[in-house]
Amino acid sequence: MSSGRGNPAPSALGEELEALKRRSGRSYAALAHRTGLSRSTLHRYCQGITAPGTFGAVERIARVCGANEHEVDRLYRAWRRAVAEQDDADRPDGSDGPLSAPDAERDGWRPVLLRALHVHFWLRAAALLVVLVVTSLVTTASYLGGPDDDTTTGTVGEAGAADGQRLKGPDWSVVPRRVPSEFFGLTLNTDTGRMPGFRTGAVRLWDSETRWGAIESERGHYDWSTVDRMVEGAERDGLPVLFTLSGTPLWAGTEDGRRSAYPDSLASPPGNLKDWDRFVSEVVERYGKRVESYELWDYPSHPLHYAGSISTLAEMVERASRIIHRTDPGALVACPSFGELWTEHGQELLRKFARTGAYESCDAAALKLPPRKATGRPEEIIELAGQVHDVLYEEGVAGVPLWNTGTDRDVAVSEPLDARQARDYAVRFYLSGLYSWEYGVRRMYFYSWGSVRVPLVVQPVAGRPTEAGRRMERLARWLDGAAVVACGKGGQMGLAKGAYTCRFERDGKRLDVFWTTRGSARLTLAEGAHRLRHMDGRAVRAQAGDRVSFGEEPVLIEHRAR
Repeated sequence: MSSGRGNPAPSALGEELEALKRRSGRSYAALAHRTGLSRSTLHRYCQGITAPGTFGAVERIARVCGANEHEVDRLYRAWRRAVAEQDDADRPDGSDGPLSAPDAERDGWRPVLLRALHVHFWLRAAALLVVLVVTSLVTTASYLGGPDDDTTTGTVGEAGAADGQRLKGPDWSVVPRRVPSEFFGLTLNTDTGRMPGFRTGAVRLWDSETRWGAIESERGHYDWSTVDRMVEGAERDGLPVLFTLSGTPLWAGTEDGRRSAYPDSLASPPGNLKDWDRFVSEVVERYGKRVESYELWDYPSHPLHYAGSISTLAEMVERASRIIHRTDPGALVACPSFGELWTEHGQELLRKFARTGAYESCDAAALKLPPRKATGRPEEIIELAGQVHDVLYEEGVAGVPLWNTGTDRDVAVSEPLDARQARDYAVRFYLSGLYSWEYGVRRMYFYSWGSVRVPLVVQPVAGRPTEAGRRMERLARWLDGAAVVACGKGGQMGLAKGAYTCRFERDGKRLDVFWTTRGSARLTLAEGAHRLRHMDGRAVRAQAGDRVSFGEEPVLIEHRAR
């Protein structure tokens, strides 16, 4: 990859990646947002300055840039050559050695050397695998870190191993990634302009009389009063706004247009997509940088919300995305929030939409990721996030952040939770989202704020926050400025079955959150533990070796900086 003198020459891999980038029309910043790589890293790869240690990073860039299978195959061969060249350049004596000798190739050495490179590559891979296994074992031993780590008690169940292989350690771990404040979001079900009376990180406008049909009830005549109130309220509280654009006006449909769940809107798409273009343009030009992000249709999985074809929906997304990014390049675009994802029907609709290629136009995938039932255990969100991640991966959609915009329609007819269930559910909703970080979940919009006709009320519009709302705020404060590191559960973590934990870091200090899906469990505190925080606001001193009980009400264990 380098001549060893002066500046390195661009590699074939870098040239191909740069060509794909130019073809896609995406900037380094846009690619960074979609691939999860930094702009500087992308620049080094595309300029051929260095090659990734794994092909996964190359494939991620290629897929985001729209590469086909033939191009991905060619990139793999270029990556192999780049890695081999990079290995040669890293020799201690700085020389090319026998691999660069012209006589060697003439004398028939090339096949032998290629085999040597092949063996070298797999030896490096095997060595890396050993390191990963050892690291995993060390992580397991140090995650809890106290005496008798693998002894747990309580009604959750006995400690055990994962199904199949006996795994030890977290389900996943990453280089510390800061949890953005926007992760803790709420959907606002009010048109008053009032904002939550407890701390939250972002708000979503839906069921707030901000539908297209409510704004433009007659062609070309706009009533912005409700949206203005909502946006101004969010600005006062410094909350980023996700504005959901959905609900075709009655005048914009065709003669056979299907009515929606809302009296002022149709579920059918507009008969003339130029009406949609014009509405999107008016919204973005009016609100500019005051609205952080746009969701392009709500809940297209149900005929009362969308009754058109998937291809038409994809075209609407692509057209709107071009308009939004042209008018406000800094705005984020979220693809439609598909729901009913526990069903084959819901997942098949998601697959069909993914196959249109419309996710290439979006900065995030809005989705409904609820438990199986609206009042089910929040941890079921983790399972569904994994399923959705696999569906998108199978359809070639990789690296797009997932934004959970709430629940399915059954929330409106579900029995209310009792006070204890409600306060615990609210907090575990966000914790389950954090556990799903590995699957790409980056925002959780709780459904909903302001309404009292839902199973879990966090605050009436004109009232005070409930205990559930207050605990939502407490969790956000616990993790303010923290970075997520790892999450694991059950016997593989030395915990009881049904017990969960996630680790965070902040200012060099370790933070561990523990909770269960049902009942209680116990653990022995690790070295460095010095404070135990409860969801009711209590904080007590703690130390290594203490036995601590926890349950459906999560606890936080703080450690001293090392």
